[in-house]
Amino acid sequence: MKKTAVIFALLTFAIFLTAPGESPSQSSIFADFKVDALYRAAKVSWKTAGDPKGEMSIQIMRADTFEDGPYQEVGVVKIAPGKSSYEYVDKGMGAEAKYYYKLIIKETNESIGPKPTRPFFSPPAT
Repeated sequence: MKKTAVIFALLTFAIFLTAPGESPSQSSIFADFKVDALYRAAKVSWKTAGDPKGEMSIQIMRADTFEDGPYQEVGVVKIAPGKSSYEYVDKGMGAEAKYYYKLIIKETNESIGPKPTRPFFSPPAT
């Protein structure tokens, strides 16, 4: 009984040490993940650490307004051997709001994110 309580306490402590917006099961394939605001769009960029083992596809998921979702797939990018930098421009912005993005490896369901952004809805000054 005491052993179970100690294990439970350690697991609970490990969960609280995890950074906000990340889970302990996140993939280590992602070396960097950023979301930059653009005019009525967002640029999602990431880097991968090492070559993938086998075919791999990354789902770009977006939630409108709420960090907890619901998330919808806005794009899919195939990971290529020898390539480490990727980007996707999401032009599907409907309203002026805060958007959240996650990346999910389709084959393993591992993820990173969410990352917030608020696109510009006024044209750039000329």
